[in-house]
Amino acid sequence: MKIGEALRKERIKLGLTQDQMCAGILSRPFYARIESGKNRINAESLFKILLEHQVDLVEFCDLIQDDYTSEERKVEKQFKMNLAVSAKDTEALDKYCQQIMNSSNNEVLKLRALITSAYFKGETDKIDVEIRTKTKAEFDGGNNWLERPDLLRLLANTMPMWPQDELDFLIGRLLDFAKKSELSELTTERYLRLLENYLVVCYDRKVHKKTTHFDHIDDAMEYIIDATESFHLMIYRIEVFYMKALFLDQMDKAKEIRHDLGVLGYKNFIASWPE
Repeated sequence: MKIGEALRKERIKLGLTQDQMCAGILSRPFYARIESGKNRINAESLFKILLEHQVDLVEFCDLIQDDYTSEERKVEKQFKMNLAVSAKDTEALDKYCQQIMNSSNNEVLKLRALITSAYFKGETDKIDVEIRTKTKAEFDGGNNWLERPDLLRLLANTMPMWPQDELDFLIGRLLDFAKKSELSELTTERYLRLLENYLVVCYDRKVHKKTTHFDHIDDAMEYIIDATESFHLMIYRIEVFYMKALFLDQMDKAKEIRHDLGVLGYKNFIASWPE
């Protein structure tokens, strides 16, 4: 929300006219153009108006934060949440989730934060029906989710709430698309993260032990190995070998991989890997 819009919102909440809102500080015509976005207001006049009417400064900043926060800062906030997920730091995860809920107008990001937090607290069964419905609606045919980074991240973060048959259907579509398309390295990495999450969810649900279930575990592993020739993508290939050891109940091999990565300094990075 722009400053002018936020001022108008606070003025209406206070029940004031434009004259009353800016009296003794700015002329009404000039102030009216600020609310409409045609004029800018300097910091001194802005704070005079806010303090004169005892507007909560923190609340006001929350209103305008998204429009005046750089993309780098927005990415940093999401990155901090991703780090909290990797380290299984539920306290930090709750903190960043709350920040996103309070400050973001991005509904997809809010859904990601809510469901990720619920998953790491073991509360996916408590996710509101409305949230589940909103999430699933994002993956209808018209949203072209296979090529949208925000929806790929949403699926990656919300997998634990999807019924297995619906999840398998989406992953099958993704794998078909990936094999037929020339993907950029950035898009490929998004797919890799998503497929790694799929393997973890399948392992948690013991899908590989249900012989009647049709899944994409082997296809996902094959795709990840084929797509990780670049050195900086090698961690995804290593995780596949780790997950394969878990699926085959080769626990000693899985522990060895985990130990070696810990020695190399990746202990926090792999904290969220299943054991």
